Amino acid sequence: MNFVVAFLAEAQPVIDFYRLVKTDAPSGSLFQNDQHCLLISGLGKDRAATATNLLGQSKAKKNEGWLNLGIAGHGSLAKGDAFIAGKIIEDKSEEVFYPTQIYQSSLPVSSLCTSSSPVTQYEPGMGYDMEAHSFYREASRFSFRELVQVVKIVSDTPSQPIEKIHPREATEMIASHMNQLDQVVRQIDQLALEVQPDAQIEKMAQEFLTVHHFSVTRSHQLRELLRHAKMLGVDLDEIKKLVSLSPDAKQALDKIKTQIEPHRKLG
Repeated sequence: MNFVVAFLAEAQPVIDFYRLVKTDAPSGSLFQNDQHCLLISGLGKDRAATATNLLGQSKAKKNEGWLNLGIAGHGSLAKGDAFIAGKIIEDKSEEVFYPTQIYQSSLPVSSLCTSSSPVTQYEPGMGYDMEAHSFYREASRFSFRELVQVVKIVSDTPSQPIEKIHPREATEMIASHMNQLDQVVRQIDQLALEVQPDAQIEKMAQEFLTVHHFSVTRSHQLRELLRHAKMLGVDLDEIKKLVSLSPDAKQALDKIKTQIEPHRKLG
Protein backbone atom coordinates (compact mmCIF):
# COMPACT_ATOMS: atom_id res chain seq x y z
CA MET A 1 0.00 0.00 0.00
CA ASN A 2 1.17 3.51 -0.86
CA PHE A 3 -0.10 6.18 1.52
CA VAL A 4 -0.01 9.88 0.64
CA VAL A 5 -0.71 12.08 3.66
CA ALA A 6 -0.44 15.86 3.96
CA PHE A 7 1.01 16.25 7.47
CA LEU A 8 3.04 14.26 9.97
CA ALA A 9 0.28 14.66 12.57
CA GLU A 10 -2.10 12.83 10.20
CA ALA A 11 0.52 10.26 9.22
CA GLN A 12 1.73 9.34 12.71
CA PRO A 13 -1.07 6.82 13.46
CA VAL A 14 -0.25 4.98 10.22
CA ILE A 15 3.48 5.08 10.94
CA ASP A 16 2.90 3.66 14.41
CA PHE A 17 0.31 1.05 13.38
CA TYR A 18 2.40 -0.44 10.57
CA ARG A 19 5.77 0.27 12.24
CA LEU A 20 7.05 2.27 9.31
CA VAL A 21 10.63 3.50 9.36
CA LYS A 22 11.77 6.83 7.96
CA THR A 23 14.14 6.56 5.00
CA ASP A 24 16.10 9.13 3.06
CA ALA A 25 14.30 10.07 -0.16
CA PRO A 26 14.56 13.03 -2.55
CA SER A 27 10.76 13.11 -2.70
CA GLY A 28 10.43 14.21 0.93
CA SER A 29 9.51 12.49 4.18
CA LEU A 30 9.18 8.83 3.27
CA PHE A 31 8.32 6.08 5.76
CA GLN A 32 8.15 2.42 4.81
CA ASN A 33 8.40 -1.26 5.65
CA ASP A 34 8.35 -4.35 3.44
CA GLN A 35 4.68 -3.89 2.57
CA HIS A 36 3.82 -0.21 2.86
CA CYS A 37 5.15 3.20 1.86
CA LEU A 38 3.97 6.54 3.25
CA LEU A 39 4.95 9.89 1.78
CA ILE A 40 4.13 13.19 3.49
CA SER A 41 3.09 15.59 0.75
CA GLY A 42 2.41 18.88 2.48
CA LEU A 43 -0.73 20.98 2.14
CA GLY A 44 -2.63 21.55 -1.08
CA LYS A 45 -3.42 20.17 -4.51
CA ASP A 46 -0.07 20.86 -6.17
CA ARG A 47 1.96 19.28 -3.39
CA ALA A 48 -0.33 16.26 -3.30
CA ALA A 49 0.03 15.81 -7.06
CA THR A 50 3.81 16.20 -6.96
CA ALA A 51 4.25 13.77 -4.06
CA THR A 52 1.97 11.15 -5.63
CA ASN A 53 3.72 11.43 -8.97
CA LEU A 54 7.18 11.16 -7.42
CA LEU A 55 6.19 8.14 -5.37
CA GLY A 56 4.56 6.49 -8.37
CA GLN A 57 7.61 7.01 -10.56
CA SER A 58 9.87 5.52 -7.89
CA LYS A 59 7.92 2.25 -7.78
CA ALA A 60 9.31 -0.62 -9.81
CA LYS A 61 6.02 -2.47 -9.45
CA LYS A 62 2.82 -1.03 -10.87
CA ASN A 63 -0.80 -1.63 -9.90
CA GLU A 64 -0.28 -1.43 -6.15
CA GLY A 65 -2.78 -0.04 -3.67
CA TRP A 66 -2.95 3.73 -3.09
CA LEU A 67 -4.65 5.55 -0.23
CA ASN A 68 -4.96 9.24 0.58
CA LEU A 69 -5.66 9.70 4.28
CA GLY A 70 -6.25 12.84 6.29
CA ILE A 71 -8.70 15.17 7.95
CA ALA A 72 -11.55 16.95 6.16
CA GLY A 73 -14.50 19.17 6.84
CA HIS A 74 -18.02 17.86 6.36
CA GLY A 75 -21.48 19.35 6.11
CA SER A 76 -23.38 16.45 7.72
CA LEU A 77 -21.12 13.98 9.51
CA ALA A 78 -19.97 14.60 13.06
CA LYS A 79 -16.49 15.62 14.10
CA GLY A 80 -14.36 12.50 14.50
CA ASP A 81 -16.36 10.42 12.00
CA ALA A 82 -14.49 8.71 9.17
CA PHE A 83 -15.72 8.24 5.60
CA ILE A 84 -14.63 6.86 2.24
CA ALA A 85 -14.85 9.14 -0.78
CA GLY A 86 -17.25 7.73 -3.37
CA LYS A 87 -17.25 10.84 -5.53
CA ILE A 88 -14.43 13.40 -5.75
CA ILE A 89 -14.89 16.83 -7.30
CA GLU A 90 -12.65 19.88 -7.42
CA ASP A 91 -13.60 23.51 -6.93
CA LYS A 92 -11.82 24.73 -10.08
CA SER A 93 -12.31 21.76 -12.40
CA GLU A 94 -15.21 19.90 -13.99
CA GLU A 95 -13.33 16.59 -13.78
CA VAL A 96 -15.13 14.16 -11.46
CA PHE A 97 -13.79 10.87 -10.09
CA TYR A 98 -15.83 7.97 -8.74
CA PRO A 99 -13.58 5.65 -6.70
CA THR A 100 -15.03 2.17 -7.11
CA GLN A 101 -16.63 0.94 -3.89
CA ILE A 102 -16.12 -2.83 -3.91
CA TYR A 103 -14.70 -3.26 -0.41
CA GLN A 104 -16.44 -4.38 2.75
CA SER A 105 -16.27 -1.58 5.32
CA SER A 106 -18.32 -0.06 8.10
CA LEU A 107 -17.22 3.39 6.98
CA PRO A 108 -19.92 5.49 5.26
CA VAL A 109 -19.39 6.65 1.68
CA SER A 110 -19.55 10.39 0.99
CA SER A 111 -18.90 12.91 -1.74
CA LEU A 112 -15.73 14.96 -1.32
CA CYS A 113 -14.75 18.35 -2.74
CA THR A 114 -11.09 19.28 -3.01
CA SER A 115 -10.76 23.02 -2.49
CA SER A 116 -7.99 25.52 -3.12
CA SER A 117 -8.42 27.10 0.32
CA PRO A 118 -10.10 26.16 3.62
CA VAL A 119 -13.90 26.04 3.37
CA THR A 120 -16.20 27.89 5.74
CA GLN A 121 -19.52 27.15 4.00
CA TYR A 122 -20.53 23.48 4.19
CA GLU A 123 -23.08 21.74 1.97
CA PRO A 124 -25.01 18.81 3.50
CA GLY A 125 -23.58 15.46 2.49
CA MET A 126 -20.31 16.93 1.24
CA GLY A 127 -16.79 16.61 2.62
CA TYR A 128 -14.03 19.16 2.02
CA ASP A 129 -10.27 18.68 1.77
CA MET A 130 -7.33 20.13 -0.17
CA GLU A 131 -5.55 17.09 -1.67
CA ALA A 132 -7.80 14.19 -2.71
CA HIS A 133 -8.65 15.19 -6.28
CA SER A 134 -5.02 15.74 -7.30
CA PHE A 135 -3.95 12.58 -5.49
CA TYR A 136 -6.59 10.47 -7.22
CA ARG A 137 -5.77 11.85 -10.66
CA GLU A 138 -2.06 11.10 -10.30
CA ALA A 139 -2.34 7.75 -8.48
CA SER A 140 -4.66 6.46 -11.22
CA ARG A 141 -1.76 6.81 -13.66
CA PHE A 142 0.14 4.13 -11.76
CA SER A 143 -2.59 1.70 -10.77
CA PHE A 144 -6.06 0.44 -11.56
CA ARG A 145 -8.66 2.82 -10.20
CA GLU A 146 -10.20 0.11 -8.02
CA LEU A 147 -6.92 0.12 -6.08
CA VAL A 148 -7.00 3.89 -5.45
CA GLN A 149 -9.08 5.09 -2.50
CA VAL A 150 -9.50 8.12 -0.22
CA VAL A 151 -10.41 7.98 3.48
CA LYS A 152 -11.00 11.13 5.52
CA ILE A 153 -11.72 11.82 9.18
CA VAL A 154 -14.02 14.76 9.91
CA SER A 155 -12.14 17.55 11.66
CA ASP A 156 -14.54 20.45 11.23
CA THR A 157 -18.25 20.97 10.72
CA PRO A 158 -20.63 23.94 10.47
CA SER A 159 -20.78 24.08 14.27
CA GLN A 160 -17.08 23.27 14.86
CA PRO A 161 -14.90 25.24 12.40
CA ILE A 162 -11.34 24.28 11.46
CA GLU A 163 -9.71 27.06 13.51
CA LYS A 164 -10.36 25.09 16.67
CA ILE A 165 -8.51 21.86 15.78
CA HIS A 166 -5.04 21.08 17.17
CA PRO A 167 -2.54 18.77 15.37
CA ARG A 168 -2.59 16.38 18.34
CA GLU A 169 -6.36 16.14 17.98
CA ALA A 170 -5.99 15.14 14.32
CA THR A 171 -3.56 12.39 15.33
CA GLU A 172 -5.93 11.07 17.99
CA MET A 173 -8.95 11.07 15.69
CA ILE A 174 -7.15 9.17 12.94
CA ALA A 175 -5.64 6.74 15.45
CA SER A 176 -9.13 5.85 16.69
CA HIS A 177 -10.04 4.59 13.19
CA MET A 178 -6.89 2.60 12.41
CA ASN A 179 -8.54 -0.81 12.82
CA GLN A 180 -11.27 0.15 10.34
CA LEU A 181 -8.68 1.62 8.02
CA ASP A 182 -6.57 -1.53 8.20
CA GLN A 183 -9.55 -3.61 7.06
CA VAL A 184 -9.76 -1.50 3.90
CA VAL A 185 -5.98 -1.57 3.40
CA ARG A 186 -5.89 -5.37 3.63
CA GLN A 187 -8.67 -5.73 1.06
CA ILE A 188 -7.00 -3.36 -1.37
CA ASP A 189 -3.64 -5.10 -0.97
CA GLN A 190 -5.28 -8.50 -1.51
CA LEU A 191 -6.97 -7.31 -4.69
CA ALA A 192 -3.65 -5.87 -5.90
CA LEU A 193 -2.12 -9.35 -5.53
CA GLU A 194 -4.95 -10.92 -7.48
CA VAL A 195 -4.89 -8.46 -10.38
CA GLN A 196 -3.39 -10.17 -13.40
CA PRO A 197 -4.18 -10.58 -17.10
CA ASP A 198 -7.70 -11.97 -17.58
CA ALA A 199 -8.08 -14.53 -20.38
CA GLN A 200 -11.79 -13.76 -20.86
CA ILE A 201 -11.14 -10.03 -21.15
CA GLU A 202 -8.26 -10.53 -23.56
CA LYS A 203 -10.33 -12.85 -25.78
CA MET A 204 -13.18 -10.34 -25.88
CA ALA A 205 -10.80 -7.46 -26.62
CA GLN A 206 -9.31 -9.39 -29.54
CA GLU A 207 -12.81 -9.98 -30.93
CA PHE A 208 -13.59 -6.27 -30.73
CA LEU A 209 -10.30 -5.37 -32.41
CA THR A 210 -11.48 -7.29 -35.49
CA VAL A 211 -14.78 -5.37 -35.56
CA HIS A 212 -13.33 -1.84 -35.43
CA HIS A 213 -9.93 -0.25 -35.88
CA PHE A 214 -8.58 0.72 -32.44
CA SER A 215 -5.45 2.82 -32.08
CA VAL A 216 -2.87 1.66 -29.54
CA THR A 217 -4.24 4.14 -26.98
CA ARG A 218 -7.86 3.11 -27.59
CA SER A 219 -7.00 -0.58 -27.40
CA HIS A 220 -5.57 0.03 -23.91
CA GLN A 221 -8.70 1.97 -22.99
CA LEU A 222 -10.83 -0.89 -24.31
CA ARG A 223 -9.11 -3.49 -22.11
CA GLU A 224 -9.35 -1.27 -19.05
CA LEU A 225 -13.07 -0.62 -19.62
CA LEU A 226 -13.75 -4.33 -20.11
CA ARG A 227 -11.88 -5.15 -16.92
CA HIS A 228 -13.86 -2.48 -15.05
CA ALA A 229 -17.11 -3.84 -16.46
CA LYS A 230 -16.35 -7.38 -15.33
CA MET A 231 -15.25 -6.28 -11.86
CA LEU A 232 -18.40 -4.18 -11.43
CA GLY A 233 -20.68 -7.01 -12.52
CA VAL A 234 -21.80 -5.42 -15.80
CA ASP A 235 -23.28 -7.91 -18.29
CA LEU A 236 -20.48 -8.52 -20.81
CA ASP A 237 -22.98 -9.80 -23.42
CA GLU A 238 -24.56 -6.34 -23.36
CA ILE A 239 -21.11 -4.86 -23.93
CA LYS A 240 -20.70 -7.11 -27.00
CA LYS A 241 -23.99 -5.83 -28.43
CA LEU A 242 -22.99 -2.22 -27.88
CA VAL A 243 -19.69 -2.69 -29.69
CA SER A 244 -21.23 -4.56 -32.61
CA LEU A 245 -23.82 -1.78 -33.09
CA SER A 246 -21.26 1.04 -32.89
CA PRO A 247 -20.05 2.58 -36.16
CA ASP A 248 -16.45 3.02 -35.01
CA ALA A 249 -14.01 2.47 -32.14
CA LYS A 250 -14.53 5.88 -30.54
CA GLN A 251 -18.29 5.46 -30.26
CA ALA A 252 -17.84 1.89 -29.04
CA LEU A 253 -15.69 3.15 -26.16
CA ASP A 254 -18.18 5.92 -25.40
CA LYS A 255 -21.04 3.43 -25.22
CA ILE A 256 -19.10 1.11 -22.92
CA LYS A 257 -18.31 4.05 -20.62
CA THR A 258 -22.00 5.01 -20.53
CA GLN A 259 -22.96 1.42 -19.68
CA ILE A 260 -20.44 1.22 -16.83
CA GLU A 261 -20.89 4.69 -15.29
CA PRO A 262 -24.05 4.00 -13.22
CA HIS A 263 -22.26 1.09 -11.49
CA ARG A 264 -19.44 3.40 -10.36
CA LYS A 265 -21.54 6.12 -8.81
CA LEU A 266 -23.04 6.39 -5.37
CA GLY A 267 -26.27 4.48 -5.03
